[in-house]
Amino acid sequence: MITQSLRSILFLLTGLLVAGLLAAGCGDGFFGVDNPGQIQEEDLNTEQAMSAIVTGMSSDLSAELDQLAFLGARYSDEMSATGSYFLTGRARRGVLESDDVSTYWEGIQRARFSAEDGIERMRRVLGENFGERKEMGARALFFAGTSNRVFGENFNRVVFEGGSAKPRTAAFERGVPYFEEAVNVAQTAGAQDLVHAARGGLAQVHMSLGNWDQAQSYAEQVPTDFVYHALFSRNSSREENEVNQETHERYEMSAIETLVGQVGGEDDPRVPYTDCRGNAGASGVCTAENGAGGNNPHLRQEKFPSLGSDIALVKGAEMRLIEAEAAIRGGSPDLSEFTSQINEVRNHYGLSTISQPNQVGDLDFPTTQDDDALSILDRERHLTLWLEGRRLNDLTRWDHPFIEGGALAYTSNIASERATILPLAESECNNNENVQCPDQEVYTP
Repeated sequence: MITQSLRSILFLLTGLLVAGLLAAGCGDGFFGVDNPGQIQEEDLNTEQAMSAIVTGMSSDLSAELDQLAFLGARYSDEMSATGSYFLTGRARRGVLESDDVSTYWEGIQRARFSAEDGIERMRRVLGENFGERKEMGARALFFAGTSNRVFGENFNRVVFEGGSAKPRTAAFERGVPYFEEAVNVAQTAGAQDLVHAARGGLAQVHMSLGNWDQAQSYAEQVPTDFVYHALFSRNSSREENEVNQETHERYEMSAIETLVGQVGGEDDPRVPYTDCRGNAGASGVCTAENGAGGNNPHLRQEKFPSLGSDIALVKGAEMRLIEAEAAIRGGSPDLSEFTSQINEVRNHYGLSTISQPNQVGDLDFPTTQDDDALSILDRERHLTLWLEGRRLNDLTRWDHPFIEGGALAYTSNIASERATILPLAESECNNNENVQCPDQEVYTP
């Protein structure tokens, strides 16, 4: 199996080889050059190709992360689905079926496979020299762990290499050894940014597995101001940030009637937006006042103001929120520790602190600013991780009330149980005899 990134590398190598042969054969004329034949996958088994392979891992992950962030924002309570795409219309109602998600499934599977297969190739090719490429190896291991984390956070079942369908927790468990090895390899290389990133990844997957002691232990080792990004660029359409494109050029989703619309803009630096009402046309910064559907005002996100804006994969601010959640899990909630961690995040962003809540409480929708810890945690994770492709996992693992018929902007024909996690894709069902999909797969927490 050759991933898109590997095909790109093969194409590049083929071009270089043909160019070299043409130059060598100039004395015999153009038609005297022999066709070198197609470059095979095995031709990547050189030390010189390893750096390009790791770059391909990064590219494959970024290429799918923004797609899932865009989809997740419309299906969650992050953004109102105000555009005209077919799937945007289904997102308004909370309907999502197996035949809707094949592209997303194949994309994250590509990212996962290119990282895992690339690591094995690196071990084979470099052999004893792998020890001299520690930083590159740590980066590859981090991508393998993260692609599994993203897979589990967005799909209710997962499949690996044609096997049977497993609970999404299997993806988190699969990510653990990659992150653990990434920490060790990065420490040996002295690559402290990758040490922090991999420890953050471990905190994230242990949180989703409910392993709160491990999640807290790893989270507390990551500084609050640390950020490790998935990279985007304006070099090509594949490298562009889809969330920016769909909010700045196509107006497919708006912050209207969301929590962000209530508290964002200039009041909270985590969730900046531009109100396009009265701000469009020649005299304004927006191209239109309404979303692409034409019915609702466009509040345009500005967290990713450019097609080349990067998306955070690991943030120290999230680590404090993991510690805060760990403090209220279990039999003896520590509301003082919870408050301390929440205020560390708010101080980091220059926001006012909160008072200690009176109780752990219950989640509600819409999110309020009540004096219970869970409502505060819901609000702070929502705003801190906004548009980073993380919200579906929170809604799902919390069995959030938004799942039960929640709506933004559009309130008619809403599913009584919204789809807030992606089902196993129809393409997998059609091509893998080891899995079966119902006509419509509804996730039940």
